[in-house]
Amino acid sequence: MLAGVLFGLGASACWALANVVVARSARRVGAVRALLWAQLVGIALLAELAIYKDLRPAPINSTHLIWIAVAGAAALLAYGCLFYALQHGRLTIAVPIMSSWAVLSSAISVLGFGERLRGGQLAGTALVVVGVLLVSRHAQGEPPSGNAAAPPPTGRRPRWVIASVGTAIGFGVLIPAMQVLAPATGRLGVVCVVYAADIVLGLPLALFFRVSLRPPPLDAWGVVALAGIFETAGFVCIALGALYAPLAIVSPLSSLAAAMTFLFAWLVLRERPARPAAVGAALAAIGVLILAL
Repeated sequence: MLAGVLFGLGASACWALANVVVARSARRVGAVRALLWAQLVGIALLAELAIYKDLRPAPINSTHLIWIAVAGAAALLAYGCLFYALQHGRLTIAVPIMSSWAVLSSAISVLGFGERLRGGQLAGTALVVVGVLLVSRHAQGEPPSGNAAAPPPTGRRPRWVIASVGTAIGFGVLIPAMQVLAPATGRLGVVCVVYAADIVLGLPLALFFRVSLRPPPLDAWGVVALAGIFETAGFVCIALGALYAPLAIVSPLSSLAAAMTFLFAWLVLRERPARPAAVGAALAAIGVLILAL
């Protein structure tokens, strides 16, 4: 049990670190290039382990192929918006909005898989919704990352705030899809499958819009590789934690990533959002944790 708890906390730490290095890698080489090469790093790290060590108790059938397509589209939306939002936005604003994926994921589980939410989870959902509304409402006057002064209010939400919502929607669909696919692909293999489907769907779009996909320069490879390593390591921690403790215990601990990221941005990066946005971010982080418990 203790090992499962430690792996759950490890997943939170990995995903919190991933948020930070994703922001840096996207700002260094651009969101699309950083995403492509970070995911290729993740596939390279996991592929052999997934093939030879993963458990796949169910054969792949036509239904799984449909879910792979769904997961690939959801991953493309989630990760594309994630890298864009963290390239242009502030961690203290973007990450709490992204964390609302748990609400959509829970709704899909209730409507599609017959699961039920307890009273506490409903309260957590309400906190997430209120928190995200506060954050997005008061993000209009927030400057993009790296700017000291806010631009004049335009009445429109910044694009990176909208991208943060896209990330939440993408992960909200992706996580249940990965749960459906895991018996056929393995808990580690599903990460490789999702990354590969994301790349297959995203490459034609990148080529159509003539987005550069060349490898990062040597001085940027470190941060790009770290983005892939930490993001993938979070999934590995969840998979290994499930061997020692129920997912009902391991998964909630991984949701601490949003709170960890917010605290890092507040204490280390010195991001200071407007007070209503900070309150909303705190409510969203607390709500996600309650929802997962």
